[in-house]
Amino acid sequence: MKRLVFATVLVSCVLVGARTTSAATITLYDSIPATLPGNLPSLGYQATQTQQFGQAITLAGGGGLYDLTVTVLMSNWAYESTYEAVGTSTGFNVPMTLSLFTDPGTGAAVSSAFATSTVTAAIPWRPEPGTGGCTGTTYRAADGQCYNGSLSTVTFNFGNVNLPANLIYGLAFNTQTWGYNPTGVPGPYNSLNFALNTVAPSVGADTVPGTVYWDTLTAAWYADGGAGGVGTFRRDTGWSPYTPAATFTATVAPVPEPATLSLLGIGLFGIAVRLRRRRRA
Repeated sequence: MKRLVFATVLVSCVLVGARTTSAATITLYDSIPATLPGNLPSLGYQATQTQQFGQAITLAGGGGLYDLTVTVLMSNWAYESTYEAVGTSTGFNVPMTLSLFTDPGTGAAVSSAFATSTVTAAIPWRPEPGTGGCTGTTYRAADGQCYNGSLSTVTFNFGNVNLPANLIYGLAFNTQTWGYNPTGVPGPYNSLNFALNTVAPSVGADTVPGTVYWDTLTAAWYADGGAGGVGTFRRDTGWSPYTPAATFTATVAPVPEPATLSLLGIGLFGIAVRLRRRRRA
């Protein structure tokens, strides 16, 4: 009995003394400017009859199993006084879906998504026209410039997902007459755009610089005039220097420190020796 008690105490000591490294958050891709201006160029879904818009990207450090979070940067041109009956005093909600696809490497339309995340995004109203002494429908932002839109972020959590080193992402949401399921009614989502950066990603890379992935129902918007088809999510050229603004971050699971593994091994060895002696006794 004394040997068994000793073994139990040894296990407790090993477990109490065990330490693991903290979970680490790493950036796999980042095309959002480090310092945000009041607004950026953007792609309007309602204005360009867009169903989905995104990019083919190469992740820093390659692929792997990650607890993935993706943040996209939106440019909102809607202000509250235009939509008094919609949303709240702070903003409005828009369901959005971010999908991840395997990159076919040819620029052709993608196959089914291997991961999706849908959220109801809370979009803040942009300031009212004339704020800060600006003219027309513009307002003055903190950087002293007058803009028609304001920036905000939307975050998607995917949980654990096995990512390839090269992938394509696409953001989809519905507007009054466009999207995969148009709402049929006017709303502030008609003035919601995907923000575009004008410099190369700071982490990771655009797989084919100067291109995006786009699903628009108007042939004339594509660089090839719609020769590759409309209503399909495929590569479009002629976008330099613009790229959709998004950040991919991942949480890497903690792992035991080497010293912890050694202690655990010693503890298990001690238990085995004492149990063996007990059987002999």
